[in-house]
Amino acid sequence: MIPYLLVWIFTFELPIQQSQTDSLKMIVQQTSNDSVKASGLYNLSKLYYTYDQDTAIQYASEAKKISKKLGLQKMEANSLNIIGVSYLIKSDYENALITHFEALGIREAIQDTVGMIESTMNLGNIYYRLQNSAKAIVQYNKSLELAQLIQHERAMSLLYNNLGSYYLDRWSSFNEETDFQMTKDLLEKSKNIKEKLQDKRGLINTLSQLGQVYYESGEKTKGIQMLTKSLEYSKELNDTEGKLSSLGTLSDYYKNNNSISKALEYAKQAYEIAISTESYYQITIAASRMSSLSADMKDYKNAFEYLLVKEASNDSVFNDSRQKIRDELEIQYESEKKELENQKLMKEGELSAFSIQRKNELLIIAIVTGLLLILLVWYQRKINQKLRVAHHDLELTNAKVQSQNEQIQQQSTELKTTNRALKKANKFRDKLFSIISHDLRTPYASLNNSLDLWQSGELSQEEMDYILSNISTNTRSASILLSNLLKWARTQMSSEKVEKTEISLGELISENQNLFAKQLNHKNLQMDNHIPDEVHITTDRERLNFILRNIISNSIKFTPEGGTITIETDPQHPKTILIKDSGIGMSQAQIDGLFSKKQYSTVGTNGEQGTGIGLMLCKDFADSLGATISVSSKAGRSTTFSVQL
Repeated sequence: MIPYLLVWIFTFELPIQQSQTDSLKMIVQQTSNDSVKASGLYNLSKLYYTYDQDTAIQYASEAKKISKKLGLQKMEANSLNIIGVSYLIKSDYENALITHFEALGIREAIQDTVGMIESTMNLGNIYYRLQNSAKAIVQYNKSLELAQLIQHERAMSLLYNNLGSYYLDRWSSFNEETDFQMTKDLLEKSKNIKEKLQDKRGLINTLSQLGQVYYESGEKTKGIQMLTKSLEYSKELNDTEGKLSSLGTLSDYYKNNNSISKALEYAKQAYEIAISTESYYQITIAASRMSSLSADMKDYKNAFEYLLVKEASNDSVFNDSRQKIRDELEIQYESEKKELENQKLMKEGELSAFSIQRKNELLIIAIVTGLLLILLVWYQRKINQKLRVAHHDLELTNAKVQSQNEQIQQQSTELKTTNRALKKANKFRDKLFSIISHDLRTPYASLNNSLDLWQSGELSQEEMDYILSNISTNTRSASILLSNLLKWARTQMSSEKVEKTEISLGELISENQNLFAKQLNHKNLQMDNHIPDEVHITTDRERLNFILRNIISNSIKFTPEGGTITIETDPQHPKTILIKDSGIGMSQAQIDGLFSKKQYSTVGTNGEQGTGIGLMLCKDFADSLGATISVSSKAGRSTTFSVQL
């Protein structure tokens, strides 16, 4: 299921939203009042964040800058919240954490209860996306306690939804009845509140999850109805992530019912929307689903293409051991109605305090006028006490800010470490796919063509023998490529260490001579091994064998029939192995590009197909052994490879 973000502020139709956008832009351009401009920029960011996060960040950043300059702390925190939410939608978790912690610090300092509910909830959402359920639940519970304290129904509906998501994941993983009942109860609570508030946007997420619960518990008809209703609301409100979640879930369920064509219909819609979002996270999930369904339809070409899209888009998410993240996370900002209620209560409290103070003053004037001096002394003591309390509160606030900064630094370090690992993995993957896409395609394409001709049944026995020979050649070429890639991949992933032992160099050369006996006889080549069995060296046998095997194979490939290949050690440098052939040789330009990553396979003197990567991988293995490979050649005459250990 695709996790998505649902925001509570907007319930407007698109035409109304466009009208508001135009009006707000005009106000921002024409006003000379910075406070009005900050408010306009903030409201513009709220209109953009669901579908254009970069523009939302731009407007909110300008609003934050002006608010900070004017000392409008609440507006500054609200603007930071929009920025944090936008980063979360873009899957930029590091900046999202930093921004929301900054907003939370301001809101705690000004005792903005609604704002603290919002910030702790959004921090929970980020940790949930980072698959840190323990930290997410801590933040959700903090937020729920505050929401219940002031009976904030809107926030409670969101938090019941997110907690329901947590138990839904637990139920999916452990299949415990208690987790299922908790999921159902929490989501039903959320649904009831949202229906009471007529919150269609919030219902998108809740209905989607309830649909999954009912479907997977056996009430499939009811589950599909809820998912369809969720999709209807998503389209009505142009909620991109809502549409992605509902379409993806419906596709999965139709696939489970073997309605592959129906599943593919919903999956295609989800894929097109994901592409338009330019979100690597959403594209990865949508492409993966399309690849699987295409394979089910036996459309292997599209299945492979979607798989490549998935791998290319896997950049901003966590590879290996990634758990399924639920689509029930909801991001909330503020409840203007509740803020007005809080302001009203504060005003009533101020009026009440003023009334009491006034009565006390009149009583003091009437009864204890002579004690004015004592009253002044008492008042001064109260002021000093308040200053001490304020000083203490300031120290506590500074301690909290310092703690939050330490958390931010820790998260930043963890994310940077993860990003470095991802970049290294992507570099390895790109290199691997570059090789496979070029060299594995040719033998298999030729193999497919040969099989097609064979199956036609219209070939003579001589032609069929030729086809079988061609199939054997291409299969061998592909097998060598895969063997080379496997050996190289192990070293790249550090799963195989260099293990040096004492070996007989002459015996190793003889093994390779026997290995290539058929190819040597086929081309009538003479291979002379001048290294006696008594010559011993200390090295990693398998890696050196890989290097020698590929160089000898290369010499056989480019030596014409009747030629010779000689293997010996350098008299002046006994640890240097010389492999000489009487082949067609190479130009200096060819030598310079011989070990390049862009060097691909070429055809031998008898039309042999090579793997195209042997010498490049030889270079990697030689580096791991601390060895060097050099080449000297004369075009049209001969080539000598030197392996210096």
